[in-house]
This record gives sequence, structure tokens and C-alpha cells, in this order.
Amino acid sequence: MIEDLGRRHLPVIDAREVLSRIENGSPVIYDHVAIAGDLDLRKIDLPRIHFERPAGEEQTASTVACSIQIRNCELLGNVNLDHALFREGLDLCGSVFFQEARFKGVSFSGGAKFESCRFHRYATFKDAYFSGCARFQGAAFSAIANFGGAVFTCPAHFGQCSFSELCTNFGEAKMLEDADFTDARFSGTANFRLASFCRSASFWKTAFLGEAIFQGGRFSGYASFQSAEIAGEADFRGALFDDELNFEFARLFGSSIFLGACLKGEVNFFRAEMGEVNFTDAVFLGDMRLVQGRAGRALFAGCQFQKDSSFAQSIFQDDASFQRAIFQGDAFFSGSRFLGSAGFRQAVFSRAAVFSAAFFSGEADCRCVRFCSEADFASSEFQSAARFDSARFQGSLDLSRAKINILRLLDGSVSGKIDLHNTEFLRLEARWPALAGHLACDGAAYLSLVKNFRNLEWFEDADDCYYHYRRAGQSAKGFLVRGDGRTGINWSKLSDALAWISCGYGVRPGHTVFLSGILIILFALFYWIGGGIVVEPLNGSGASIGSQGGLGFLDHLYFSTMVFTAKTLVKWYPVGIYRYIATIESVLGWLLLALFLVSLGRTMIR
Repeated sequence: MIEDLGRRHLPVIDAREVLSRIENGSPVIYDHVAIAGDLDLRKIDLPRIHFERPAGEEQTASTVACSIQIRNCELLGNVNLDHALFREGLDLCGSVFFQEARFKGVSFSGGAKFESCRFHRYATFKDAYFSGCARFQGAAFSAIANFGGAVFTCPAHFGQCSFSELCTNFGEAKMLEDADFTDARFSGTANFRLASFCRSASFWKTAFLGEAIFQGGRFSGYASFQSAEIAGEADFRGALFDDELNFEFARLFGSSIFLGACLKGEVNFFRAEMGEVNFTDAVFLGDMRLVQGRAGRALFAGCQFQKDSSFAQSIFQDDASFQRAIFQGDAFFSGSRFLGSAGFRQAVFSRAAVFSAAFFSGEADCRCVRFCSEADFASSEFQSAARFDSARFQGSLDLSRAKINILRLLDGSVSGKIDLHNTEFLRLEARWPALAGHLACDGAAYLSLVKNFRNLEWFEDADDCYYHYRRAGQSAKGFLVRGDGRTGINWSKLSDALAWISCGYGVRPGHTVFLSGILIILFALFYWIGGGIVVEPLNGSGASIGSQGGLGFLDHLYFSTMVFTAKTLVKWYPVGIYRYIATIESVLGWLLLALFLVSLGRTMIR
């Protein structure tokens, strides 16, 4: 029926006529004809030669010495040119193959042109060797297309090709020059396993409706998948990219697997949309950019980023794992949104780690992470727990303007400053000794920390934090204030100093005890030096002791202690002006006793 269809539209010639011209070495030129019968080189007697393939294997081939040009024709029978060696060019542009087309092991020394061809049945170019040119632009393959093991020593042009829902095989193919698959369409599985692209490889706007398998492939030049679409699994496991890899605006709807891949040049996924992506143990020797991208589950565990890496403003719609990843350059996650959990456990950031304005919906696991430089989480938001247990911050930690639900920083260490200016948090699990000396924050943050420690029932930490807050506030004030052209004493600083000395801002009862002891000794010195104390003899006879110098310093210390603690001494009397001094000491004793009881109640009786 197919043959009848061909004869109805075009003039029909017999395949034997074509074979006869090939056997005689005459040029074969046909245009807009239908060729009936099988075009099989095994039916004619051609010179056979032995030659060595590029891979080193020996091959016997039938030699075709004439040029062949069969354009816009219909080949109604099988075409079998297996293991032929074409000395001249082969031009089949625009032709239609209704049956199998076999070019297995063919050597195209003069170039091969299959532009706009249509292959209705199985087409094989397995182990073929292309030199001169290999043009397949606009070709359509309705069945399996097999280019496995083919070698292209010339540019390979497959732009706008259409491949069937059945498998398309380029496995172990070697493309020594540029390979162009721009705007091609693979309706089924596209197998490029162990393929080699020695120059640039362009898959710009290529559509892969099934799986795209590049496992173990090698891209020595620029590799572009810009604006490509891959509906099935994209398998790049163990692939090697020696130059830039470009996935800008690409859409990868299935799983994208780059497990163990080595990417030596710049990697660009700008605005790419991906389903699940797996870069586990991949090595990035150049810059990595996944900016404004979108991904489902993202696995970057064990990756090595030897230069800058940017995931800024990207959206991770599922869990994202960067566990054990090593960032040797700057790492940018600013403005990124983690809608699942974000795992950075045991990761190492050798330079700046920027998470400013990032959003974490699930748990952010940063346990045992090492930040060797600045860690910037300014304006970020943690809706769940942010776990930094055992993390090491060798630089500063910026949490200013961040919104934090739960932050755990137990057993962690910070060498630089911790910026908590305008930070909002509900629960911060970090012991005060780990924070002391590193905080850079405002009063509201200090008071929030105090409240946080009290809610955690870490009362000593709350007291220490409050004490540090008041000391920092006191140190920031000057002794003099200037306003309205006048200079005056800063009474606020003086009152703070008095609160510090007298009771340690209400959280250091020891200050009160120490100050009381100092005052008792000072007043005792006053009494001793001035001889202001007299003691009346118990029997009422003789002169009073004291005014004649009969009392020692310890006697005056005893008297001062009794007065300070409001004890009444029988026949011990201050004289002269020392009566007023004793009254002042007694009042101070009452005041300090009250302060002691208040501060003791705050610190011990919760």
C-alpha cells in the first residue's frame, strides 16, 4: 500500500537502477522521485577494503566511490548501507524513508546530509563515522533512532530534529566538534550515556518529553541547556563538565540527578525550574549560580563549592539538604525561601555565608556547622526551630531584624560579634556565657533575652544578662550632658553608678555586702582618728574611756558595726559631731539592709 502511495504521487524508478549506477561508479542524482525496492549494497559487487576505525578496531567496508544525491525522494523499500565507505558526499536531504534505514558502521568521508528527512521506521547510524559534515536539521524520526557509538569529526547538526516516543540512542557517541541540538524534540527516552562532547554542545530550547540520560557523559566545551524542557528524569550522574554549564530558564519537571558530577566551569541555573534535584557529592570548581530558581526536593549533601555559590532568591519547595557541603568561596542564600526543612549539618563555610532576608518555613538544621567568616542572617525569618547546636562562628553572627521562633545555640562558640538589633524571637536556647562579650544589640533585645532566660528558668543567665545590659548602658553615658547651650551633671549616670555599687542593679547581693563592709570600716576609721567615741565605766566611777585614747581600732570597728546594724550599745556614746555621723551610718545601714533583702529575694527566692 505504501508503494502504491509513492507511485501515485511521484515518478517511480527501480532500486536496481540506483544500485547499478553505484556499482558502476557513476554519479547518482535523483530529485522528486519514488524509489521502489530495497536499496541494499549487499546486492552489488563493490570493492572491499580493510581499515582501522578511530577507536582502533579493524573494519572491512564496501567502498562507494561515486557521489550520491537523492533529494526530496521517497524510498519505499528498505535501505541497507551497513559498513559502507563513502568516498564522496552523500546527500539525502528532504527524502522519506518508509522502511528501515540502516547506516550501521558507515564511514561518511565526504560528509552526510539528511536535512528534513523523515524516517518512518527504525533508523540506525550505530558506530557510523562522520567527517566533512553531518547535517540532520529538521529531520523527523518516527521510530527508534540509533546513533550509539557514532563518531562525528565534524560539526553535528541536529537542530529542530524530531525524535519518536521510542528510544533515541546516542550512547557512547563521540562528537569531536560542535554538537547542535537546538530546538530539537525527543518524544521518548534520549540516551546520551557515556557520550563525549569535545567542543560546544547546544541543547537550547530542546524538549525532552521522556528521560534524558547523560550519565557518565563528558562535556569538554560549553554546554548549553538554556530554556530546555525535560519532562522525565534528567540523569547526569558522574558527568564531567570541563567548561561552562548553562541551564538558564530551563524547566526540569522530573528528577534531575547530578550525583557525583564534576563541574569545572561556571554553572548557571538562573531562573531554572526543577522538580527533585540531586547534586550529592558533586564538585563545583567554578562559580555556581542558582539565582531566582525554583526546585522541589534539593540534595546538595557532600558537595564541594570551590568558588562562589549563589542561591539568592531561589525557592526550595520541599526539603533542601546541604549537609557536609563545603563552601570555599562566598555562599549567597539571600532572599531564598525554604518551604521544607533546610539541612546544613556539618557544612563548612570558609568565607562569607549570606542568608539575609531568607525565609525558613521548616526546621533549619545548622548543627555542627563551621562558619569561618561572617554569617549574615539579617532580616531572615525562621518559622520553626533554627538549630545551631555545636556550631562554630569564627566571625560575626548577624541576626539583626530577624524573626525567630526557636533558636538553639547550645554548645556553640562565637568568636566575633552577635548582632541582635531589632531581633524578634520567642525562644533562644543559648547559655549566657556563650553570648557574653559578643553581643551587639539594643536595650529591647537585652530585655527580651532576660525574659527569655527567665522563661527557660535559667535565672542565673537572666541575672547576668540584665547586669551586663545595665553596665553597658552606664558605660555609654557621659558624666556631663549638654543641651540648650548648657552643660550639666548627668544624674542618670550617677544614679546608675550608685545602683551598680550598692546592689549590682538588684541582681548582685554580694555588692551590698561588700559595700556594707567598706562603710563599716570607713566609719570606724572616722571614729578612731577623731576620738569620737566614749565608753562610760560599768560601775559609773572614774573618767569615761575613749576621750583619753583608751580605745583601739577594733573597739571603734565594733561600735561602727553595731551602729550600722542598728544594735543599741549600753554606755557607748558618740560625742560632738560624731553623733550625727553615727546617725548617718545607722540610716545607711537600714537602706543597705533593705537593698540586700530585695536583691537576695530576686536572685534566690524566685
